[in-house]
Amino acid sequence: MKPENIYRQIQMLYFVILIGLIFLGGVAYYFVLINGNMSLIDASTEKAISTLLIIMVFVGIPVSYMFHKKNVSHINTELPLTEKLKGYRKSMFIKLVTLEGLAMFSLIGYILAGNKSYLYIFLIVLIVYLLNYPAKSTIKQELSLDDGEMNF
Repeated sequence: MKPENIYRQIQMLYFVILIGLIFLGGVAYYFVLINGNMSLIDASTEKAISTLLIIMVFVGIPVSYMFHKKNVSHINTELPLTEKLKGYRKSMFIKLVTLEGLAMFSLIGYILAGNKSYLYIFLIVLIVYLLNYPAKSTIKQELSLDDGEMNF
C-alpha cells in the first residue's frame, strides 16, 4: 500500500469520527431541547455520573496522549515509510477512539440528566479532538521523518 493511501486512511478515520461526534452532539442537543431530559436517574446517580465523567476526562485525555506518544516512539525508525505510517495509524486510532468514548459518555449523561454541564464537557472533548488533526507536519514531527519522506 502506498504511503499516500495510508495517510488518506488516517485522515478519513479522523473526519468520520469527527462528523459522527458533531452529528450525535446535535441530535442529543435537539432531543433534550424538544423532549427535555429523560429523567431516568435520580439526583445522587446524576452526581455520581457527573463525578465519574469528570474523572474520566481528566484521566482519559492525558492517558490517550501518553499512550500515543509511547506507541509512536516505539515505531522502528529503520522500517519503510508505509510500515511507520501503519503503526502511526493504529496508535492514532486508539487515541481518537478514546476521545470519542469520552465525548459519547458525556452525551449520554446530557440526554439522561439534561444538565448542560455534560454538554460543555462534550464541547471540551470535541475541541481536544479537533486539536489532534493528523496533519502531514505533525506526523512528520512525531515519526521524526526526513523532509522528503512525506512528499506526497
